[in-house]
Amino acid sequence: MTSASTVSRATDPALARTIPSLDGIRALAVLCVIWAHGAATLPQNDVVVFLRANLPGGYFGVQAFFVLSGFLITTLLLRERGKTGRISLSAFYRRRAYRILPALFVFLAVVSALAVTRVIDGLGPRDIISPALFLRDYWPLDGSWWTGHTWSLSVEEQFYVLWPLAVILMPRRVAVKVLVIGVLISPFVRIGTYLLPFVPEGGVTYMFHTRADALMTGCLLAYGAGERWFERLTEWIFARHLQWAVVVWLPLSWALTSRFEGVWMYTVGYVGDALAVALVIVWMMRAPASPFGRFLNWRPMVHIGLISYSLYLYQQLFLTRHNETWFGGLTIGGLLALLLVAEASYWFVERPFLRLRVRRERPATPV
Repeated sequence: MTSASTVSRATDPALARTIPSLDGIRALAVLCVIWAHGAATLPQNDVVVFLRANLPGGYFGVQAFFVLSGFLITTLLLRERGKTGRISLSAFYRRRAYRILPALFVFLAVVSALAVTRVIDGLGPRDIISPALFLRDYWPLDGSWWTGHTWSLSVEEQFYVLWPLAVILMPRRVAVKVLVIGVLISPFVRIGTYLLPFVPEGGVTYMFHTRADALMTGCLLAYGAGERWFERLTEWIFARHLQWAVVVWLPLSWALTSRFEGVWMYTVGYVGDALAVALVIVWMMRAPASPFGRFLNWRPMVHIGLISYSLYLYQQLFLTRHNETWFGGLTIGGLLALLLVAEASYWFVERPFLRLRVRRERPATPV
C-alpha cells in the first residue's frame, strides 16, 4: 500500500503535472492488491489458478506504492530545499499526519466497532495498537487478518520519520551513494533476516529493513531526475528501446514469484520489480501521450488513484473468505461495497482534512 499514502493530485497539482501518470500508476498498484486478495476468494479452478500464477499480485502492488512513495517524498523534499534553502521537518511531519492519520484512525475505529459488536472475530487489542503506533511490520507478525495490511503503512511511516533527516544531513552525492549501496545489499539483508531463528516464516516480507530497497529505488529516481548523468543514462536506454524490457521482465518475474516464492523474491524479484516500476515512471514522464500513458491518464484510472488510500484500507474487510455476506469476496456486491466505502472515506475523511491542512498552511493576509 502507500502505501497508498502518497501525495495526491489534489494536494500537489504541480507534481501531478510533472508526473502526468502518477494517479494511474497508483491505481494499477491498488488494483493489484484488490485482485490478489479477491482472487483468493474465488473457486480455485484451473483458470483462476493460472491467472493467480501469472498476473501481478498484491506484493507487486505494494512494491509499486513503495517506489512511488520514495520518489514523491524525495522530490518534494528536494523541491522545498531548492525553493527555500531549507527543509522544515515540522511542516513535513504535519503534512504527513494530515494525509495519513485521519483515514487510518477512522478505519481502526470501524474495525474496532465491528469487533465489539461481533460482526468480525479474531481481533485483539494488539491488532489495533500496533497499526496505530505504526509497528505492524514487526509486531505482531502473527496478527489478525483485519489489520494485517497495515504493515505497509508502518513501513512507509518509518520511512517518513527517518528519510527527511537523512536528506537534511547528507550531501546529495553522499545520499546517492548510500542509496545505491542500500539497494545492492538488500538481498543479503533479506537472506540474513530469513536465517535468523526467531523470525517467523514469511516475516521477511513485512519488515521495514527488508523492504526498504523499493523506497530507496524511488529516492534514487528523485535524486537522478534532472541530473546530467541520469539524463544520459535514460537517453541511452530509450534510444535503444530498452524500456520494453519491462514488458518481458514483469510477467516473467510474476511467474517466477508464483513458482519459487521467497527464493526468487528475496534475492532478485523485489529489486528487479522496484527497478521496473522506476523505469515505468520515467517512461510515462517521457511519453504521457503513448497508448499506455493515455490509459493511465484515463479519468476512471485517475479517480481510482485518487481514492487508492481508502481502497487499500477497506479492501481487507471485503475481499476475504472471512466475509461470508453478500458483500464479501470478488463479487459485484463485494466490489460495489468496497467502492462505496472507499468513496465515503475519501470525500468525508481524506478531503476535509486535506482542505484543513491547506487552510492552516495558507499565509495570513496582511491587513
